[in-house]
Amino acid sequence: MITPVEVLGKELKRGFGYKAVEVDEFLEDLAKDYEKVYKENNELREKVSALTENLSHYRTIEESLKRALVLAEETSKETIENATQKAQTLEAEASRNAKELVSEAQAEADKIRVSAKEDFKEEKEKHEQMIKNYQELIRKLESDYQSYKARMKQFINGQMDILNNPVYEMEFQIAGEKEEEEQDKNHEQFGKEQ
Repeated sequence: MITPVEVLGKELKRGFGYKAVEVDEFLEDLAKDYEKVYKENNELREKVSALTENLSHYRTIEESLKRALVLAEETSKETIENATQKAQTLEAEASRNAKELVSEAQAEADKIRVSAKEDFKEEKEKHEQMIKNYQELIRKLESDYQSYKARMKQFINGQMDILNNPVYEMEFQIAGEKEEEEQDKNHEQFGKEQ
């Protein structure tokens, strides 16, 4: 490709035809325009080169990502399969353990139920015997109370008979009342004298 310097440095043979000044001016204008185009062309080539490098880099990244994505998909499938198998195994084991625990709990509950029934029966018999003993004690206490009540009535009635006997009636006069009676008599006599 011809450079702008080569355009300016090109010497044409002189002869008949075009005017040398006009040709030189045209060549200068042409060299200026060509220089601009030449620079733009170089800049565009550099940009194209940089973009090509970037594109190549991005294509490499794209390929790596595609491979990574495929690998991730395969890995996730394997992981899901492994997790599913492990979950199924754990579920089966948990089910077995739960059945065993339920069976053991049922057996233990049966033992406790039988033991509780026996204990309850024993306790019930003890309490029934205690109730009978208390009922007998209550009957004895009621009998003792009635007997005591009858004796007390006899005693009180005897005492009342004694108190109601006229022999025991007495007249009592309180010391303060005698003095008041005497003062009243004295006042009566004093009033008569006046």
